[in-house]
Amino acid sequence: MADLGELHDATESTAATAPTTQSSSTTSKRKRKKRVAKPHILSQFTIRDTPWAYVHLQHLNSSNAVVSDLDAVTAHLHLTAALSQFLGLHGAAIPFDILKIEGQDVWIRLPSEDRSALVAAVGGWVSGSGQGWRVKGWSSWNADAMGRKSGQDLFTD
Repeated sequence: MADLGELHDATESTAATAPTTQSSSTTSKRKRKKRVAKPHILSQFTIRDTPWAYVHLQHLNSSNAVVSDLDAVTAHLHLTAALSQFLGLHGAAIPFDILKIEGQDVWIRLPSEDRSALVAAVGGWVSGSGQGWRVKGWSSWNADAMGRKSGQDLFTD
């Protein structure tokens, strides 16, 4: 019985010292923060490497002749010629899809790892008749391919 009494005394002494560390007046003045419920996330993922790149090109013609609208076959031939001149057979083997042709503007889709090779190839290519390409923009997410601006707005009045 003596052991239980000693245990009881120890509990009482601990309880007596706890309120002295914090006064009751300071706890009532503090505002308690409301807990905001966190949203329940069903699924979360990150896309690290995008499979496709979208490139917006403009066909240039240096001749003074009336320029007709570009067709898909001509655009494909010019792009393949630029790629094969820049990278040889490896460049000619780069697959690309022509998504849209509007006047002299062409939107294409290609594997994202080949984007820099295509941009370098078509940016420096000029045909024997003076035709070439201007890269107007590219994007990994948007088929409009306006991820990069050409800077033309700097030179307009």
